[in-house]
Amino acid sequence: MADYLCRELPSWQVLSPRTVGLMDADPQRSLALHEWNEWRYARFCREFERAITNTIMKYEPTGCVVVSNDISEGPDFDVLGRRGYRLVSIWHVDVVEYFTKFYLRGLVQPQTAARWSRYRWLPDVLRLVFHKQADCVRWSRRLVVPSEPMRAVIERCYGAEAAGKVVVVPWGNITAPCEATLQVNPCPDDGVVTIITLSRLSPEKGIDRLLRALRYVRADRYRVWICGAPAYMRGRRYERKLRRMAAGLPVEFLGHVTGEQKAAILYRADVFVSPSRHESYGLTIAEAEAAGCRVISSCHYGARGRVVNCDDALALARALDEEISQGRQVKTFCPAASDAAARLAAIVETVAQE
Repeated sequence: MADYLCRELPSWQVLSPRTVGLMDADPQRSLALHEWNEWRYARFCREFERAITNTIMKYEPTGCVVVSNDISEGPDFDVLGRRGYRLVSIWHVDVVEYFTKFYLRGLVQPQTAARWSRYRWLPDVLRLVFHKQADCVRWSRRLVVPSEPMRAVIERCYGAEAAGKVVVVPWGNITAPCEATLQVNPCPDDGVVTIITLSRLSPEKGIDRLLRALRYVRADRYRVWICGAPAYMRGRRYERKLRRMAAGLPVEFLGHVTGEQKAAILYRADVFVSPSRHESYGLTIAEAEAAGCRVISSCHYGARGRVVNCDDALALARALDEEISQGRQVKTFCPAASDAAARLAAIVETVAQE
């Protein structure tokens, strides 16, 4: 999403860990991110928070609107808000909801956990979850989210502080136009059904569910492409787990793909699988649908296509067998570009005039 916004809104000034000097100070930091645990990642977020906040405060509050593309990896919303900066925050993940789902196993509801922001004695890694998100809600003029279910959770958690601020902007299809794929050929058309999944390599993306199901697939003329780089916080460990699970299966890890390469892979693929345990929207599903892929997804906010309980390896395997049995089909493309950047620009313009 950040790459897309930079591409579509080139006049905006972009501030990132690299532009504020964090990566230059430690060339190995970008590699280490994938091995860090939650505590080390939290320290990095605080380092970036301080650096980016100091950089923003070089600008006059009345002369700019600050758009944050993340919450944990974002500025100090409380400091900037108190100094009069107009803030717009883009929410890809509701961190509190994510925390309750994956760290608390769903035993605590997000609206209950959100109230923990009143406790000042929490360790910093938890303050980054609860306090910082609460500050983001309190001081942002607009909270831009990709789906209605996400909006409902935020308003349930924060009540009056979020009322009237949450704007739903579905991301839509942000991949490169399909015409670009003709110049990038990921593999010959050999009649083999190609199954892909496209996400960062992180436990909540559920790629292990897909690999587990592949052990029960009966068909033999298929291949699986796993596209994505390891996530921050132990991403390399999860990647190693996935590679062990994939041993002996017709699976290839393609790493991070973007631009024409991603468009070409989607163009070539027949079936897209989204086995995620949680999705706020399902951006890659929208891209896959635009490229004419048949979709299998688990029951998350962005569920579309054939919805399957991906915790049930046999059920997912049966769905895969049925899709593989259909073979390669003539694809219907819907390559309409996303209007998310234009809608975001309009929101920022409105805030600038407030």
